[in-house]
Amino acid sequence: MLTGLACFRWWWSFCLLLIAVSAQPSWLSAQQPNLDAQFQWQEAETLHTGIEHLTIKLTEPRRMVIHCVRVDTTTPNLTYHTTGRITQWRSGEKETRRQTVRDFIRDARARGVPVVVAINGDSFSPWPAPYAAQDPTDLNGLAVSEGTLVSPAVGTPSLIITKDGSLRIDKLTEDADLSNIQLAISGFALCLSQGQAQPSGRDLHPRTGFGLSQDGTQLFLMTIDGRQPESRGATVPELGHLLLKAGAFTGINMDGGGSTTLAVWRQSPEEDQPCKLLNLPVGSGKSYTDGAEPLSPTERANGNNFGIAVP
Repeated sequence: MLTGLACFRWWWSFCLLLIAVSAQPSWLSAQQPNLDAQFQWQEAETLHTGIEHLTIKLTEPRRMVIHCVRVDTTTPNLTYHTTGRITQWRSGEKETRRQTVRDFIRDARARGVPVVVAINGDSFSPWPAPYAAQDPTDLNGLAVSEGTLVSPAVGTPSLIITKDGSLRIDKLTEDADLSNIQLAISGFALCLSQGQAQPSGRDLHPRTGFGLSQDGTQLFLMTIDGRQPESRGATVPELGHLLLKAGAFTGINMDGGGSTTLAVWRQSPEEDQPCKLLNLPVGSGKSYTDGAEPLSPTERANGNNFGIAVP
């Protein structure tokens, strides 16, 4: 039998355990969101060999429309592209010219680069600014285009593609050796690290995420619409959790909000306008969640964009 002192110690330990469980920090529950999203890639639309697209609609914990593109990075002849330097480039001041995702696709194809899918990338300044203005802008993280530095590293996470074609997600500082980097595009912070969604705030916004499988052979480009009745947006931990469910091991929370845009080039006799939006962006910054007015999709000119080309 337990002595009186032993009973007291057992009872006190049990009470402390109950307190610890009931008082777990809010970010811990947010780190593992209850999102019943099933990524059935066998049912995906094939945009091109090695590039697949899924649309997922959730009703719990709120209405949410998710678009995800999965890229098999071992597919022969795929090439990756991002916004290059402005003509009168000045680091930290005028680095790129803002452009919508669809204009990025159109301009690339006009230059003979057959981009078939593209998504927005890093945040930029100054902001706020006229949402559709194609002004010179300063990117807020590392950017490398065609082996040329566009914006210096500041320690934020980047999708990095080396000159031998391998992909990784990494955080580089200003003194890092960039000589072997063909392309880099950055975001705010990791939303998924080592297979774990990362803690962050509870704000709901449109989201853009980049994810990479553990072996680097699958790249995921994800948008979650927001500020509209059919899709209220997501938190950063939810973005990380959804990238994990899609198949990623590491993921970046990219520029979101009104910048969130995913587009595809569909060339066929039935398509008179081959450059199509896959998601419904709210580039003007307006919110339609109260349902007072009909949604009017608007595209934002972003600091840089990322696209995949096929021959």
